[in-house]
Amino acid sequence: MYKGKLWLHQIVLFGVLGLLVLYSVVTGSFVFSVSLLWWLLGAVIGFMFVFLDRFFYSILSRPNEVMSLKLKELFVQKNLGEEVSLLLTERYNQKELVMRSFMFIVVWMVLAFLTMTSVTNFFARGFVLGIGTHLVFDLVFDFVKDKERLDLWFWQIKRTLEPEEKLWFVVIVVIAFLLLAIGL
Repeated sequence: MYKGKLWLHQIVLFGVLGLLVLYSVVTGSFVFSVSLLWWLLGAVIGFMFVFLDRFFYSILSRPNEVMSLKLKELFVQKNLGEEVSLLLTERYNQKELVMRSFMFIVVWMVLAFLTMTSVTNFFARGFVLGIGTHLVFDLVFDFVKDKERLDLWFWQIKRTLEPEEKLWFVVIVVIAFLLLAIGL
């Protein structure tokens, strides 16, 4: 299953970047330069940065769990391929991921707005866009395909949210992402 979702991650990332470049061509603001390459690089690295959440969860948050100990052992052996594979196969056991949470999405929206209005560095703008693209993709995927995983986005809230509240949260996040992505 995770290979199919990884493929979808790539399609979504490059689809969003392609649509944003197309939008800039249509609006007449497109300029092919090194800045575009920095923006694209930042978006790809920002998108991949969200995957580190699982690594930090295992190593820093839960250092004594079996998976964390396996990861440390693989790290010492310098076996990166197996580390990534283990993180992906065991991802459903990771429940309280910092980046995949209601609070982090809210913080990201604030940071994206500040980046959009105040930062001129194209790499930084792309980095923030990449993080948001990954988070919104995961949120929408969980909303559509995996309702149980969707509940984990609200682990910091000490009550169970109603389905309507979750729907409104997803809708608001998607609309905010679309508005912010155009500016990033």
